Amino acid sequence: MLAAYGTHMALTDNQIERYSRQIIVPGVGGRAQERLLASRLALVAEPADAASALAYLAGAGVGRIVVHPVGDSASYGEIIERLRDLNPEASIRIASDEPSQESYGLMLALIGDARAAETAARIWRAHHPGVQASHIWDIDAAVVARLDTPGCIALLPAPPPCPLCVDVEVLNPPGERAANAGAIAMVAVTEAFKLLAGFAAERTPGAELIEFDGYTCVPRALGRRPNSGGQARCTCETPLP
Repeated sequence: MLAAYGTHMALTDNQIERYSRQIIVPGVGGRAQERLLASRLALVAEPADAASALAYLAGAGVGRIVVHPVGDSASYGEIIERLRDLNPEASIRIASDEPSQESYGLMLALIGDARAAETAARIWRAHHPGVQASHIWDIDAAVVARLDTPGCIALLPAPPPCPLCVDVEVLNPPGERAANAGAIAMVAVTEAFKLLAGFAAERTPGAELIEFDGYTCVPRALGRRPNSGGQARCTCETPLP
């Protein structure tokens, strides 16, 4: 369950006015907006995909967004600069190369090329304290979107399963980009919004895969891949005795 579910900050009058059209949407309300403002998100995406995702999430009031660049970081800085006027309250920055330890409520990964898949896998491998890495990221949940044909989105709100041990290969290098990749990415962004806002706070959501056939999508439950040979499947577990 996302840590953000139990974290709230009272809305100011200015915030109520800023987010009023969103607050009145059924299922959002003031409590969900408070959760969004207190939330932290790690975003992995190519610049073109990151631009749309950041505009939506920053405008919605996600409190802190850390962009883990895919390739050159310069273009991300330009995107972030353009968003400063959209919502001055949102904190958006590019992940530092300096050793660090941070906590995120959610990792949103939009897998459009092999570099994005590698970056998302590297972040998740180092998400447990004790891992021998210069960066330690404590992450509560993940939304991973495959933007290649036919396209799918893995919703992993309470690992395990996590992106490394789920029973579909969500972090493999992608193939040809899907014609509906932009639509898939925005569905993934919306699902990230819902998790951060705590839409599922009153129930324990299970892992789910949203599979696309053109613009039609069908959900199905996800589990962990079988464990063989007593070896750990991922950082979610230690090797079996």
